[in-house]
Amino acid sequence: MMPELSVRRAVAADVERLAEVHIRCWRETYRGMLSDAFLAAVDPAGRLALWHQLLDRPEPAEVWTACDDGTVVGFAGIRRLPAPGSPEGHPPPASGDLELWGLYLLASHQGLGLGRRLLQAALGTRAASLWVAADNHKAIGFYTRFGFSPDGAEDTIPDWENLRDIRMVRAVQPAV
Repeated sequence: MMPELSVRRAVAADVERLAEVHIRCWRETYRGMLSDAFLAAVDPAGRLALWHQLLDRPEPAEVWTACDDGTVVGFAGIRRLPAPGSPEGHPPPASGDLELWGLYLLASHQGLGLGRRLLQAALGTRAASLWVAADNHKAIGFYTRFGFSPDGAEDTIPDWENLRDIRMVRAVQPAV
């Protein structure tokens, strides 16, 4: 029997599993880009606090979960950037103020269409921007397939061992 793969809005009851998945996804995604020591030191309490802050409030953040038979295996989140640009101090992207701040999926569930479904649930055909590790060629390829392209903005995250990020943007997509 095939597992039931689904995408739905995240709810406060998901915070513990989202924190676990977030850490696992970071360790899988950034292996080779960040040191093993850095990845091993990711603080579970900090991730749990973040997810409580995002979802355990009257107006929760815009986050969607990917589920396998009801168990969270990934997520996508969007936000509106404050004017006049992103919090990092970059000028606003030409795509506007909608940002995909995260899309993570456990490696065991990649290639099943859940990433596409998360992206569709979070953004639909709307114009948006995102930041991605410059050395994460798999993610860059994924976003390129959905109309994103680098706009030339780059950043370095000192707290993440000087990980280099690039910004990708896309215009409004035609409905398919």
